Amino acid sequence: MASLPRGVDGQRRRLRRTFDTRSDAELFLSGLTPEAVVPAEDLTVGDLLGDLHESIRRRFDAGQLAVSTVELYALCGRHLDAEFGTCFALDVSVDDVERFLARQAERLSSRYVAMQRNVLAQAYRWAQRNRRLDWNPAQLSTCPASSPVRAGSVLSPEQAQRLLKAAEGDRLHALWSVMLGVGLRPGEALALTWQCVDLDVEPAVIHVRSYLRKGPDGMYLGALKTHNSARSLDAPTFVAESLGAHRQSRQSPSEGPWRDLVFLSTTGTPQGHRNVRRALRQLCETAGLPPLTLYDLRRTAGSLLVDAGVHL
Repeated sequence: MASLPRGVDGQRRRLRRTFDTRSDAELFLSGLTPEAVVPAEDLTVGDLLGDLHESIRRRFDAGQLAVSTVELYALCGRHLDAEFGTCFALDVSVDDVERFLARQAERLSSRYVAMQRNVLAQAYRWAQRNRRLDWNPAQLSTCPASSPVRAGSVLSPEQAQRLLKAAEGDRLHALWSVMLGVGLRPGEALALTWQCVDLDVEPAVIHVRSYLRKGPDGMYLGALKTHNSARSLDAPTFVAESLGAHRQSRQSPSEGPWRDLVFLSTTGTPQGHRNVRRALRQLCETAGLPPLTLYDLRRTAGSLLVDAGVHL
């Protein structure tokens, strides 16, 4: 049995053949040896990222990728293009890639840094598959050691009051009140419609029925996380008062698919998670509190309810 040379994909090929002499076998094997790849010296990393983007777009058009995945690839591609876009692909070394990843790790999550490395490696592999390169520095590189996962934060009652005090007059004051007072998931709070908010009873009731999600055609009200997530919750007095003031002050669009949403952007569209996270970060700075995530507000709500003797 003769062991054939590895193919372009790196997989070993085997074929059972019998020859009369050794020279006959060597002659046969020489004809199966793949041609050496001649690297394209003028190929830039920007070219590789562009080719990868086209392949990602084709997979998206074929329904193989979600819009969020395409957006993540595009975001990684922009960061990589800013660093390596004009560099010739053959000139980028493993050290260059690892230094870039180390700088990124100082300000970004380890998961996103690993995603950047994977995108760059995929761009090089795309060129290797098309026999334009025989070199992949990203695949040979290693990501920086990941930092410990950040533990969730819980505000004390005094800190929660300080946060709401700093949010007075803010157009998202009612959102912060709902998340701190009722403990909804971010997507549940952003998906609230006025039909799901009953302020005419005592205590006020919030009905959780949908979750704000993002699909290929944009934002939509989708199913909840689990079947048990559909629930009706009593709202504390400060939450009901905040929602009432929000309804009176808000100028709801008279038309459009989102006119019944409680929390809208200035353009009459749903509040995006990214914008809400940015607003919370700015609010924490104003209130003199450490940075919080949206789920920290949910944790705080659970803690405050337990302290108040509510059975969860």
